Amino acid sequence: MERGATVFDSARLLGAPSTAVALFGAAGILVVALAVVIDVLMRWLFNSPILSVDDLGKFVMAVVVSTFFPAGLAHGQFVTIRFLGRALGVRAGLWLELFGSFATLVVFAIFAWRITGYAVNVSSTGLATSVLEYPQAPWWWMVAASFIICVPIQVVVVIERFLRAVRGIPPDHTSGAEQAAESVA
Repeated sequence: MERGATVFDSARLLGAPSTAVALFGAAGILVVALAVVIDVLMRWLFNSPILSVDDLGKFVMAVVVSTFFPAGLAHGQFVTIRFLGRALGVRAGLWLELFGSFATLVVFAIFAWRITGYAVNVSSTGLATSVLEYPQAPWWWMVAASFIICVPIQVVVVIERFLRAVRGIPPDHTSGAEQAAESVA
């Protein structure tokens, strides 16, 4: 390890914007929950359901779930198994972290590509919801956008991991960026 060498912290760099996207998703969960409660009350009290709740709920949830991925990537909150890296030593562990980060990048690039392709297909066919016949395309474009955002976030994480592996600098766990992920392994 080089004395005095530092590497940028991708969690600190990308944490705030990716958390803002996740907060948008959290607000979506609250809106869906409130809509379901109102729908149930309307059914119970007035025998008059809100048709759009059932029709749009699944699409809103797809958007909501996809908004949590950028923050998960930026903060290193995905499940990692580090026992092999610990057994092989710090330097080998850093290279294994780089490999895992690169594999994650490839997976999210494939997800972004395939979901964007699906959004294009839904847009061109004019697919609509089953009851109210609202277009599905805007929802799938929001999901695709969430996954597209994940790719550059993970590129930054891969660059950080690469620099750490080359320089032999382990992450600073006092920042809390990877603390939760560390407890998994």
